[in-house]
Amino acid sequence: MRSFDYIGTWKEVMKSPSHFYSEMPKTGGYSDPIIFAAINVAVYSLFYLLFSPGAYDVGGFGPSIGFAVALIAPVVGVIALFLDATLLHIIQKVLGGKGTYEGTVRFVLYASAASSLLWIPLAGGIFGVYQLYLYVVGGRFVHKVSLERSALAMFLSILLIIVFAVLVSSSGFI
Repeated sequence: MRSFDYIGTWKEVMKSPSHFYSEMPKTGGYSDPIIFAAINVAVYSLFYLLFSPGAYDVGGFGPSIGFAVALIAPVVGVIALFLDATLLHIIQKVLGGKGTYEGTVRFVLYASAASSLLWIPLAGGIFGVYQLYLYVVGGRFVHKVSLERSALAMFLSILLIIVFAVLVSSSGFI
């Protein structure tokens, strides 16, 4: 039985994304990538709560709401990553990508390694940008497209999310 190596995988994704994604199996199920992403989101949530203790003090609930958020954050985070992967996969296919949906989900979930560092004051934004870079590199290897085409897919997915958010907020739903 093969063991799951969170630390080794995290280091490989962060230090050598091209190598990691070129060697990453494009199939093999979702369990390891989901566990990996859930840990990353949990790490982010935990440290964010520790360094921003009043961040989730909504309606006077205090620490109890923070605890609830910490418990559901990995689930919500993984769902959000699946939505990212779905949008990226559709755009990659439109742009001529050859990869599978499973391959796209796998590279997006592994790219969440950078999100485990988003909580770091002043430097968190750098890791957010690095996560987008990981999406580009992963898309390049999974969909067998140029780095530029993969970057275009990532840019278009961000643009679509922004347009959707503007439309929803201007319609009065938010």
